[in-house]
Amino acid sequence: MFKFKTPQQIFEIGRVKVGGQPGELPTVLIASIFYVGQKIVVDEGKGEFNVKEAEEQLNRLEQLSDLTGNPFMLDVVGTTEEAFRKYIGFIAETTEAPFLIDAISPKLRLSASQYVKEVGLTERAVYSSINKGSPQSEVEKIRESRIKAAIILAENPADNSTDGKVSATEQALARAREAGIEKFLIDTSIPAFGPDMGSAVRAIHYIKEKFGYPTGVGTGNVVTTCGWLKVNFPKEVRRGCDGATNAIMQTMGANWLMFGPIERADYVFPAASIVDTYILSAMAEVEIKPLSDAHPIFKVLM
Repeated sequence: MFKFKTPQQIFEIGRVKVGGQPGELPTVLIASIFYVGQKIVVDEGKGEFNVKEAEEQLNRLEQLSDLTGNPFMLDVVGTTEEAFRKYIGFIAETTEAPFLIDAISPKLRLSASQYVKEVGLTERAVYSSINKGSPQSEVEKIRESRIKAAIILAENPADNSTDGKVSATEQALARAREAGIEKFLIDTSIPAFGPDMGSAVRAIHYIKEKFGYPTGVGTGNVVTTCGWLKVNFPKEVRRGCDGATNAIMQTMGANWLMFGPIERADYVFPAASIVDTYILSAMAEVEIKPLSDAHPIFKVLM
């Protein structure tokens, strides 16, 4: 393991702290809920879902977080304004966890952001996401929402190399600051399974060293998009590969991981806590100490 020379920022979103040197804080795990195709969703347009099953899933996340020491956020996916309002309202009433406002359409994200402002949830909200090409109109609306945290996407279609991602991050951060964002979660933007996916892994180190902000990546689709795995191995084996993928990101310095469907939580949390324990025990040699009494090392080894 390695200690970054650049001071590493720690941001508090809701009650969750994220960032710092490897080992200081546990990896924050982000689970997707209400995503397209999720079985608990009855009507995507109206935002109707099986409330009991959703509550059970959130309760399980709370249990896993208590057991492992890894805090969590929720990646709330909406496809209509009505659905977003129902989903966010439910999340706010059921858990104290922070949540991402995630939609392909900027219009939907901005509508949900305005709703978050209206109901007083801005301190728990994370805008997902801002990139180097985010238009000025969107930037202005984000500022109006008063949301202070956002995913900063290091996506660079013209240059997917590590250098390209660092350059894209610099530009996206400038847009985010214009939008009034103060808490930056940088996503190194891993593409679908392909030969150039390694740049997103390598970029974790270089982006944290350059900017000092909490950095992570969405690992949920990495294994899912690998045809070789789907053809040759059962789902149980694929979940093991998910664990290996997340572990690689953690050892590269990732502070947070968007691991995909909430249903995978039982596989992800124990693996992440074990890796966090190894990381901290290694970092002790360079005088890094845990900043949380709930760090996984106190769960796993005590």
